[in-house]
Amino acid sequence: MRLVFTIILFLTSWNTWSNTHLHRVISSKPLYELGVVGGYGYVPDYPASNQGRMRYLLFPIFRYRGLRFRSDEEDSARARIFLHSHYGIDLNATGSFPAYSQDNKARKDMPDLDWMGEFGPRVYFFLHRSDKFWWRLFFPARFAYSTDLSSITERGMVFAQSMNLRYFFDDTKFNSITFAVTRSYATEKFQDYYFEVPEKFSNIQRPAYKASGGYLSTSAGLAFIHEKNQIGLYAGIGVNSYKGAANSGSPLHKADYTYGAFIGFSYFFYESVARGYMQ
Repeated sequence: MRLVFTIILFLTSWNTWSNTHLHRVISSKPLYELGVVGGYGYVPDYPASNQGRMRYLLFPIFRYRGLRFRSDEEDSARARIFLHSHYGIDLNATGSFPAYSQDNKARKDMPDLDWMGEFGPRVYFFLHRSDKFWWRLFFPARFAYSTDLSSITERGMVFAQSMNLRYFFDDTKFNSITFAVTRSYATEKFQDYYFEVPEKFSNIQRPAYKASGGYLSTSAGLAFIHEKNQIGLYAGIGVNSYKGAANSGSPLHKADYTYGAFIGFSYFFYESVARGYMQ
């Protein structure tokens, strides 16, 4: 935790130096919008699992186009630390669903997997940027935490460099189709959570296994986004490859390839009079 706070303090102090690099042009879009977002899809129980299930979410959404903090059409929620027209640094977050071991054959009688969240700085570069097409490289370093909603446990780090291609259908910078390829590596502590089998949970079908850090996966995903008159529609598919992963020998590594798909919607019912900042 001390390392996390040190990095955040460093990045916050960097804000003063980087102020001149942030775009202060006012947008025609509102500073903030309020709404709801929901989704339904199929996801694997955990990395390299041969079982998965349908999941759904419904929660409030807050879209904000501030100078430094943003959650908008360009990306997910983030804090812009340093911004240039062709590169930048921000803070990025992601997460995954819990998994109940009684519902998964490979993990039966083992502890449940909690909600997982990842948060950390991300460097990105534009290889091409025009009104219609973006081609970017991302280099995030995220700290991972699991939670059962009563406590939080630190789970190491994930490094997931990614190439992202995005084609825009119009000038909203939202209605688009995106293709992304990501190659992920994780520390031993993160991989322990998913692939280690302690002696007390071992059996004939699931021998004890000591996990190690290293290569985790390569994933590819295609997503479609469309929004009109405060209503948004989303759809996507993805494939993950765990072939050659650092812990492919774990008895919990059950599939070299996993697949997922989702559909979703959003509805924004309020927008501010104040205008936000440009991308």
